[in-house]
Amino acid sequence: MLRIKMIVFIVMLLISGTAIAAPEGAETTGKIPGILFLPIADNTGMKNTGYITEAINVQYAKKYPAENFTVIPLEDYTHQVSAYGEKATEDEVLKAAAVAGADYVVRTDLQTIKIRRGFKGITIKKWCAAEIPVKITIWNVADGKTVFDGVIQARGDKANILGGSIGVLLTVSEKSAVENGLKKLGRKLDKELPALQ
Repeated sequence: MLRIKMIVFIVMLLISGTAIAAPEGAETTGKIPGILFLPIADNTGMKNTGYITEAINVQYAKKYPAENFTVIPLEDYTHQVSAYGEKATEDEVLKAAAVAGADYVVRTDLQTIKIRRGFKGITIKKWCAAEIPVKITIWNVADGKTVFDGVIQARGDKANILGGSIGVLLTVSEKSAVENGLKKLGRKLDKELPALQ
């Protein structure tokens, strides 16, 4: 009887030891990386550009979805970087981002959007074109290395649909040309930006 009790005791110790070594519900996958999006800098030279920054933020959400990344609240970062003032150096930005819990930092600078207008065709349609360049820099916070640094641009086009003398009188909205360009820019961002891990 004593022998059976000893065996049961040893088995219980082994089971509890296994439970301590591998606790129930322990994560077997790595942590979800944190990504910090700095406020988009507007150097477009245009007024009312909220729809442009919104379109770029929507594209970022598609490229780096919430199920794969933790988006670090900007407040967590600004609280850390406030001591440096507005023009923090790259090193200071990375240090503040690390304290906020970011693994990656994305800086987006909207460049000057060039608008061109003209006429085309026998029907004398008015057209408007918008060149939209966006400079994007992505850093790996842990090693301070640049993961991506470049300008991605797209051209949006829009023409009025009426010809003849009526078409000459109509104007073509530059916003509609920019919106057309933003759709193309979104596809380029998806293709050219790196898949972060």
